[in-house]
Amino acid sequence: MSADWKKDWKKIARANGLAIPDAALERIAESLDALEAEFRPLVRALPPETDPAVAFHAAMEDLE
Repeated sequence: MSADWKKDWKKIARANGLAIPDAALERIAESLDALEAEFRPLVRALPPETDPAVAFHAAMEDLE
């Protein structure tokens, strides 16, 4: 992927029927862009034989 490519988080949210106010969606999109920028190089560094985690389940007690 080129460096200028990025996901349009607002369109993704709307396409999934999420009713998020524009101001909140802007803040969320900025955070998601920053996270993706940090994780994308890490993903590229994974060896091909590494199995992806296809599901992640956080228990409520893990969030407290």
